[in-house]
Amino acid sequence: MLCKVYCACCNGLEVTTVTVEVSVTDGIRFFLVGLPDNAVKESQQRIESALNCYGFRIPGKRITINLAPANIRKEGSSFDVTLAIGILCASGQLDENVTERLKDFVILGELALDGKLRDIPGALPIIIHAMDQGFKACILPPSSAMEGAEIEGITVFSASTFKDVLEILMNPEESVDKIVTSRSIRHEKCIQDEDLQNYDFAQVKGQRQAKRGLEIAAAGGHNILLNGSPGSGKTFMAKCLRGILPPMSKEEAIQTSNIYSVAGLLAAEAARENHSGGLLRNRPFRSPHHSITPQALIGGGSRGLPGEISLSHNGVLFLDEFAEFDRHCIEVLRQPLEDGVVQISRVRGKHFYPARFMLVAAMNPCPCGNMYEGGGKCKCSSSALMKYRGRISGPLLDRIDIQLVVRSVRSGELVFSDNGTEEPSRVIAERVRKARQIQMERYRANGESFFTNAAITPSRLADYCRLSSMGRKLVDGFVSRWGVSARGYTRILKIARTVADLDGADRINEAHLSEAFNLRCPDKNEMMQ
Repeated sequence: MLCKVYCACCNGLEVTTVTVEVSVTDGIRFFLVGLPDNAVKESQQRIESALNCYGFRIPGKRITINLAPANIRKEGSSFDVTLAIGILCASGQLDENVTERLKDFVILGELALDGKLRDIPGALPIIIHAMDQGFKACILPPSSAMEGAEIEGITVFSASTFKDVLEILMNPEESVDKIVTSRSIRHEKCIQDEDLQNYDFAQVKGQRQAKRGLEIAAAGGHNILLNGSPGSGKTFMAKCLRGILPPMSKEEAIQTSNIYSVAGLLAAEAARENHSGGLLRNRPFRSPHHSITPQALIGGGSRGLPGEISLSHNGVLFLDEFAEFDRHCIEVLRQPLEDGVVQISRVRGKHFYPARFMLVAAMNPCPCGNMYEGGGKCKCSSSALMKYRGRISGPLLDRIDIQLVVRSVRSGELVFSDNGTEEPSRVIAERVRKARQIQMERYRANGESFFTNAAITPSRLADYCRLSSMGRKLVDGFVSRWGVSARGYTRILKIARTVADLDGADRINEAHLSEAFNLRCPDKNEMMQ
């Protein structure tokens, strides 16, 4: 007898439907074909033990299992339940009605020896793929099923044991209690995220320009570099950035959650956000140590898993002590910063991951860090300074929109300032939210695929960043005098567009351009005077 059961596998974010074809005929042999890896081949022992717990068995006949399409490698243990169901149906151990219903289900899960189901990576993109392919329902382990709680258009069943899977297949109408929905998500006691609670711009004394630069960066999704003395507040202000970023839209949440699901991190990240499943709500804020390897940053490995830059998609990648990172490691950021996508090429194939993130970097101006302090405090030699600055290439710096000098706070501002004089993050966040809303409505109305000023494509720059005749003269003078690159010119226009949005202005004026110049090239402010 031949039986077909459906599951799926992930190749990066690309999902392929896998048809498990099981044939049981006379003879005694077990064949598993279709490019299975060792984890899939070892499933026979797990399946046999799990079936024995519920009174079933693997028949002593010739069993041939094909995982189609046979030209795609199948990896991991998530096919266990699918194979077990196929064997039972093909050997006549389950009712024919169950076999008929299998065409409507995508079934996945790893089997424990006692028949319990263990979670699998990539459940969310698999659920979305199953819905797009016309399947009516998915059966998944509990935490994996919770990833699809907020996906509409498909029924997702949660099965804790192999017995639960059989009950769902036998009586799906009577298994309503096993369906997960948005109401299934348990929200724990609302405890504010530690970073959001402990890092507020109200606690930052002085640093007006740096705070303004971070506000503009958050409003437009711009990359920003904080270059300043040790102890001037660079790291603290960068961490305050989380508190002013607007929440993700549902489309952004699905994109980011898909990446975390493939990496097997979605459940843990949801728990950190104090809920039991569903989509991520907060924008990611990734802060890897400067000892990170290029592979960990960009992604890869034998399975082509996403790296830190993809895990930062729609959020922030914060690189503290920027100049201490390995040069090759940070140079791999060039292409993702420009294209918003990363391609990981391996022998087994290519993996594409989105990487549209805000790069926030902080560094000292020299090895000792005292260059901006004056009074002869800096003792770095010219060769040491050149070597230190040479760790970050010009092409990479050119891709960072806003570049700020952060000087130490004066003692008067630090000691005698009133705690109530600094703007709290919630006030800044409201301005950022309004600016983002303006951008969203503008670009959505024109059918664009981007929704922030930093992502404006070159072909649309002239449409969205129109300048007056006076503005064009100002830009021409700046570009010709300071030798700004073509990329730098476009970044200045995008920053000016964001400044205009924060002001609620339809057109970019000279004041917006002046502020954009100062944020892009802080050491050239004298031109504006």
